[in-house]
Parts: sequence; structure tokens; C-alpha cells
Amino acid sequence: MKPSGRPLLFLVLIAAGLLCNFSFGQDGKEKEGSRTTRTILFVCEHGAAKGVIAAAYFDKLAKDRNLDYKAAFRGVNPDAALNATAAKGLKEDGIDIAGWKPVLVEKKDVDDASRVVTLGCTLPAGISKASKVTDWSNVASPSQNYEYARDDIRKRVQKLVDDLAREKESANNGK
Repeated sequence: MKPSGRPLLFLVLIAAGLLCNFSFGQDGKEKEGSRTTRTILFVCEHGAAKGVIAAAYFDKLAKDRNLDYKAAFRGVNPDAALNATAAKGLKEDGIDIAGWKPVLVEKKDVDDASRVVTLGCTLPAGISKASKVTDWSNVASPSQNYEYARDDIRKRVQKLVDDLAREKESANNGK
């Protein structure tokens, strides 16, 4: 009996399929890897209201401007849960913060962030990276007047997003 060429053809097709799959996967990973998402860290006293509002609006506004940034929020003395007034207000604003919870700020958070914004608090000793820390003092308490606090925070976040968009544009024009 003469051996059929089918097993060899089958092996060639399998090898070709694996090579194609490997190269497509490689292309996808290279594209993802070339786009670096940087973090803006918002830190407030309890990590439960001001920083949450800032992070939520930053993510929304940065996405609208197609910026490769994401927000994180932390607390110097974190509460056990998000501030109920802030959570309710953000939900009414149409922003989903399901699963978000206050977390203690750590040195790694600050080191890994592109920029750090403190909202009327002081970073713990040994954590500060003064060159990339901005303080937004005098932001009203969301518990006392959510709309007023939100509008103030959103205005500041909008300016930050605008600045980052200008930096991106300048960098792109310089290439």
C-alpha cells in the first residue's frame, strides 16, 4: 500500500494555523504594549468622597479626550466604605462606581503615578514626591453640599485633562 499524502498535508495545515495564530497574537500584544496608560492618583483624607469624585470624573473626561490616562484614588486614613452622599451623587450623575472602596495610600501608589493630586490632605512622611504632587485645597465637603463640591472638583479635573491633552498635542507635534 502506498502512503497517502493526507497526514503530511494535515500536519502542514496545523503548522500554518499555529504560525498564523502566533503572529496575530504577537501583533496584538505589540500594539497594546506600545500604548502606555499612565495613572493620575487622587488622594484625600478618607479616600471615600473627594478623591472618588475626582477619579470618576477624570476617567470620564480623559476617555472623552482619548487620553492614555486612568485615575486611582486613595486615602490617608481610609474609611471602611465610600461616602454615601458621594456614592449617591455619582450614581445620579450616571457614573458607575460599583466595587470601588477606600484604600490606604502607599509609597508604591505615589511612585507609580504620573501625577498625584492631594485634596486637602498631607501625604504620610516618606511618601511625598514633591515634583509631581499638586494640592487642591479648600474643596468643599461633598457631605454638606454634593453639587457644589462636585462642580468644584470637576472644574479642577477638567483643567487637568485640558493640560494633559495640550501636553499630548505638543508631544505629537514635536515628533
